[in-house]
Amino acid sequence: MAYSLYSIVILVFTLVPQLVSAACECGYQTRSIKSNENEVFTDVLESDFLHLKDIGAQQDWIRQVWDIPAVGVAPWGRNMTLDNVFTNPLPGDVGTEGVNGGDPGLQIRVTAGEPRGGAVKTGEVASARRDILYGSFRAGIKYTGENGTCGAFFFYYNDTQEIDFEFLSKLYQDPAKAAALLLIIHAGPEVPKMDIWKPTPVGFRPADGYHEYRFDWTPERVTYYADGKFLWESTRGVPFHAGGLTLSHWSNGDPGWSAGPPAKDADMKFSYIKAYFNSSSDTSNKDYKQRCKDPSKPDAICKVPDQTSPPDPNKSTWFLGPNKGLPGNNPPPADPPPPTSPKPSEPSPPPASNPPSQKEVSPDNSCGGSKGYTCLGSENGDSLPDQKNPIQRIKRPIRQTESPPLQRQTKRSRLLKLEAAVEMRAIHVLEASMVIAVARMGIVVVRRATAMIRSVRKSLGGVAVGRKISKRAEPEGW
Repeated sequence: MAYSLYSIVILVFTLVPQLVSAACECGYQTRSIKSNENEVFTDVLESDFLHLKDIGAQQDWIRQVWDIPAVGVAPWGRNMTLDNVFTNPLPGDVGTEGVNGGDPGLQIRVTAGEPRGGAVKTGEVASARRDILYGSFRAGIKYTGENGTCGAFFFYYNDTQEIDFEFLSKLYQDPAKAAALLLIIHAGPEVPKMDIWKPTPVGFRPADGYHEYRFDWTPERVTYYADGKFLWESTRGVPFHAGGLTLSHWSNGDPGWSAGPPAKDADMKFSYIKAYFNSSSDTSNKDYKQRCKDPSKPDAICKVPDQTSPPDPNKSTWFLGPNKGLPGNNPPPADPPPPTSPKPSEPSPPPASNPPSQKEVSPDNSCGGSKGYTCLGSENGDSLPDQKNPIQRIKRPIRQTESPPLQRQTKRSRLLKLEAAVEMRAIHVLEASMVIAVARMGIVVVRRATAMIRSVRKSLGGVAVGRKISKRAEPEGW
């Protein structure tokens, strides 16, 4: 009996690692609410901000510390600081108030009042993962009700590879007006320096509570949702380069965009981030191939639920990753940079006990400049508020890498490419046929023209001979 019990214990301890590693090892299946199509992505980044105690003690997100000078019509610059990004965790599993009072979650603040030193104190965090290439990205957000700020949840590689949710609090001050989000794709290079955007009513006021904002990014399109409701889809200017996620809250007094600064400290709150994506990293892809042995096994591919109602901090939410939303559930891959790539310095996570100076964590000089873009218009002809002023786009720190190959070729994308190839072949055949037809018509025209010329020459030649004969037929005695 003891031997049997011993065997059982050994068997359990042998199977436990396999059972643990079996959950989601072959990826995460998301569903397009609009088209009902399924996609499977290899990697996960989940952050449970409702229970995160110290943003500076984890490595999934990096607080940004840098200065941006005033540009264009903006009277103030932006000073991103460590102090303006902080946490307010729940005291228990669920609840509506954090340990410091007020709304729980990650807080990104815009400091009130007239700025000191010519810059508004703001906050921003960026994901440590910079290898994100296609996926489904969701954020639980409660926006500020204070007038005069711009909040954003977005994907970013550079100024022509960006997907945005943007919130302007000045649009939410009149309760009689429908609240709208700004859905923006900064596109290129096929649409150089063009912003494709869509002001979209959402049917609720973003400052009244937490809501889930989601965008799905595939090689063919970008699709936006709010609380599971379809908002907009664009097939133009779809990014194709890997990058990272950014959470930002700022103001520079620009009357055409953020307005402000706010009269009171304005906090933008995040309850979670749930990102399911493919990676451009060779290391990450190798790890996926090693852990995914049999996609047909139960739970080898985890189905990602759809959030179809506002997420409630007073109710438990779900996380599928190995650490269930805790920090470090998917650390950045350690790929060496390509030998031909420039190596700009990047901000690193500051220690919680001894925050580094701004010089130590600031990006290189290329990130301190600015670039102004003017919106050229949307697909539907909508207009952004106060478009007499240009939108000021700030160049952000990026890691230059070689353009990665597409990590996922869906059946639809393969069909689209095949259709495009067939259409191109048909165009070439049609062009060749038209050239041949024109050549044949030209030959016929030339032949007819030649025949007409010969006929005319013959008739003109007869007259000339008659004249010569008439001249030679002179009267006798001349």
